[in-house]
Amino acid sequence: MTEATAVAVHIQGATVRYAEVVRSESGMIVLHLDQRSAEVDLGRALWDEQGGSAALARLETLVESMGAGAGATEMAWVIGPMEAYSFFVPLPAGLPQAERRRRLSYQAALVTDTRSSDALHTVSRTIRTAEVEGDAIEWVHVLAAPSSVAGRIGAMESALSLPRCTYVSSPEAAAHVLSMPELSMPEEVGADASPPFQLAIGHYPTHTEYTLTHQGQWHHAHAVEEGRAPENRAYFAVGFLNRVDVPLREVGAVYVYGPKADTALDGPLAEVLRRTPVLLDPCTRLQCALDISTEDLARLYVPCIGGAVAACSRGDAS
Repeated sequence: MTEATAVAVHIQGATVRYAEVVRSESGMIVLHLDQRSAEVDLGRALWDEQGGSAALARLETLVESMGAGAGATEMAWVIGPMEAYSFFVPLPAGLPQAERRRRLSYQAALVTDTRSSDALHTVSRTIRTAEVEGDAIEWVHVLAAPSSVAGRIGAMESALSLPRCTYVSSPEAAAHVLSMPELSMPEEVGADASPPFQLAIGHYPTHTEYTLTHQGQWHHAHAVEEGRAPENRAYFAVGFLNRVDVPLREVGAVYVYGPKADTALDGPLAEVLRRTPVLLDPCTRLQCALDISTEDLARLYVPCIGGAVAACSRGDAS
């Protein structure tokens, strides 16, 4: 395994967060974390045509200053599930690429109510395979953002000579953190000792997001705007698990992350799932060359770190 460095950027309102992860012979190492804020809404500048060139220039300056000297070979833009279309499509395994693209384009048009193929920039990845009535099925995750947003990101990439970039949804980024075995526990022991699924819940001021892994592999995700109260988070968690046919007893651990994450407020979730939620600390799963609290890691940097890990994984696959 050759050494490579990946970075990720996650924009939330007026704040942009940054993570730098290196892949080495000894595993993944978190080298650097940073966050910078501006006097303008950076997210609106990127996602809204009316955001303004001055705000985009400010975002470009912040990204450049945080990534200076990183020497990254891969990069990820982490996108919230309420900012773009994020959905899952089952496809027959082994489809020719042309037919696969046709079916995904058709599904994207249905979900987004978009008739022009040029209006969307889509990224699709097979996340798991399953057998249904004897047939092999691929579950594909599709992330679709307006082409205008992709154009603004592309212009920034060109201006800053950024490395090869990919888009990662924040639930997928959290899944990349969750999928890594805890450093203090041998992987085979952890797999045998608990049920096969793990659930992570992202608490944000605007929404709640859910991501599920199965034996170290991303399985599914969901997000809701109505799930901000503790009892609502529990209700939507159960609804999500029911919808993907995962019994509550099969969930071995529940983690929380995001700026509003507070395990003390998750009494209803613990009662329903019979699992006490804990903060998702990336540095129990990756090596960290940093002095930072578990609370800050879980509340601020899970999507950034997971996005950088995802970018490293893309580099492995290329």
